Amino acid sequence: MRRRKPQPLLFLGFVIIMGALMYAKDLPTVPDSSVGLRAAVGRLKVYYQEYPPQNNWQIAEIASRDGEVWVDVIAHDAKTAAHPRAKMVEALGNQCPVKDDIVWKVLLKNQDIEIRALSADGKAFAAVSCRARN
Repeated sequence: MRRRKPQPLLFLGFVIIMGALMYAKDLPTVPDSSVGLRAAVGRLKVYYQEYPPQNNWQIAEIASRDGEVWVDVIAHDAKTAAHPRAKMVEALGNQCPVKDDIVWKVLLKNQDIEIRALSADGKAFAAVSCRARN
């Protein structure tokens, strides 16, 4: 029984496609940092509508600043600000998007999401880095 030779064009097509996939895998997901930040801000606005903050907190602003995405959360009650710092940082860390959310794919490796707790008068009293938690 004779063995068939592979079709040259089919083999060449396979090699080209595999080479392109290997090349594309090495490229960053988003070519420009500002594009990724804008996409992440848009995604987080939707994310926090789907998963609202706990403890009757309110999202004040989601914006990109200094190459990072900042999520400002207002804690309306004074008791929240009086919690021990470790407990407050843990509660803020629970507000981070999950590790497999699409928002992490649009951010570059050196970009982060920072969640900052603000008092009712706008004074920041705690912040957490989401990339460090994930």
